[in-house]
Amino acid sequence: MGFVRIDKKGKVAVLTLNRPEKKNSLSPEFTKEIDKSLSSLEGSVVVIFRGEGGFFSAGGDLSIMYSISGNEAREFSKNGNEFMDRIENFPGITIAAVEGGAYGGGLELALSCDFRIASPQTKIGLTEINLGILPGWGGMKRIAKIAGSGVARYVALTGKILDGNEAYRLGLITLLSDDPLKYAMEMAESLSQKSLESIRRIKELLGRTEYSSDLEAKLFGEVLETAPARAALEKFLKK
Repeated sequence: MGFVRIDKKGKVAVLTLNRPEKKNSLSPEFTKEIDKSLSSLEGSVVVIFRGEGGFFSAGGDLSIMYSISGNEAREFSKNGNEFMDRIENFPGITIAAVEGGAYGGGLELALSCDFRIASPQTKIGLTEINLGILPGWGGMKRIAKIAGSGVARYVALTGKILDGNEAYRLGLITLLSDDPLKYAMEMAESLSQKSLESIRRIKELLGRTEYSSDLEAKLFGEVLETAPARAALEKFLKK
C-alpha cells in the first residue's frame, strides 16, 4: 500500500495522506511520494489534502530524526523546506482539511496550503520545542507571514497544542467547520470554476517577500490576453 491515495473528480483532486498506523507521520519516502503525486495533479484547479484515519499528520517521523547525524539533519531540514515550498507554489489552489490533529511537520504542511479548514475540536501546534528541537520545515516563517511574528513566537516558543477555536482566533485556521472535508469539497466545487491562469498569477504575486506593483502590472497584462479572461469578459458584457 502506498503512502498517498488520489481521488479525482473533474478539476478537483483529493490527496489523502495514507499512513494511519503512524498517524500519517512524514518520512522522506512519504514526502517524496506526496511530491510526485502533487506534480501529477498540476492540471487540477483545486487539490485538497486530508489524512486517513481521522488524523491529519503527527509531523516528521521522530524515529528518523533520532537516528540521523547533525549533517544529515541539516539535509533533512533543507529537503523538507523545499518540499513545503513546492506545495505553497503549486499552480492551483490547495486546501488542508485538518481533522484530528496536525503537529510539527504536519502543521507545516497545512500552513503551506492556501486555505486551512478545521473543526473546533482539531488540535494543532508546533510542538518541537517540547522535544528539545525546533521546527525545521518552514512553519515559523509561514505563521509569521499568515498571522504575524508575535503569533509565530507564541506558537513556536510555547509548543502549546491549540484547539481549532484558538487557532482560528490567532489566524492559523482559515475557516471552522464541524466537517472539514465536506466543507473543503463544497468550497472546491466553487473554486474549480476559477481560471488557472488567474490563480497562478495571484499566487505568484502573493508569494513574493515584497509585493511588486510592476510585476502586478505585467501579470495583469498577460492574463487579460488569455482565452479564459477574454471569454469571461465577453460573457459578462453580453448580459
